[in-house]
Amino acid sequence: MLTALTTPALTLLFLGVVVALGAAFVWMFWEIEQVKARHDRFAAAARRPRHSRSG
Repeated sequence: MLTALTTPALTLLFLGVVVALGAAFVWMFWEIEQVKARHDRFAAAARRPRHSRSG
């Protein structure tokens, strides 16, 4: 099947694969950063002292 593809067709196929993998890695790192930011926000809220109104 791949032997029937011409050189320009194989080049476009390779370019498409590279672009798709690049987009997948960007998306993966974006999701990791979102999870880390959410975790940091919750951790900061847990460390914050709670004030009580006893007095």
